[in-house]
Amino acid sequence: MKYKHQIIIIVSLVVVVGAGAYYLLNRNTERENAALNTDGGGYAEKEMPHADPMIVGKWQNRDNPQWYKAYYDDYDEEKQMFWGKEWNEAEDVFEQDLIYHGNGWFRWRKEGKTINEFATMDIRDVPVCNDYTIKILSADSLVYIKSARKKVVYRFSRAE
Repeated sequence: MKYKHQIIIIVSLVVVVGAGAYYLLNRNTERENAALNTDGGGYAEKEMPHADPMIVGKWQNRDNPQWYKAYYDDYDEEKQMFWGKEWNEAEDVFEQDLIYHGNGWFRWRKEGKTINEFATMDIRDVPVCNDYTIKILSADSLVYIKSARKKVVYRFSRAE
């Protein structure tokens, strides 16, 4: 009889502790859901960063009109940068030839007057960094130099 009482007490304690834990976990989840519920008063959406709208868009190189760069407002949360891509039709590479986030694609960020581009590859995501210093940025013109080679100037006009 004593053994049965001990088992009943232990099982009862496990049930009570389990029910309490379940209640506490569900209570926190319900609070979080209420904060995100659009029907309630506390709707919140995770704010995604936005890229500089002056840079976002498709650009065409002035010296080589078959070389294009596209800067997107597509944020990569893992790397905390934006996506972009480039292609050169003079080298028989067209936009539709690029594999999504492979060769020709890059992640980018703008910090002050500097644009950092980290090129990607089809096979592995081993970024190759290019740093540029912006000289001119307007609605239809983007001029920058490669930070390591200051005499090389890249001039782009907004395309389409």
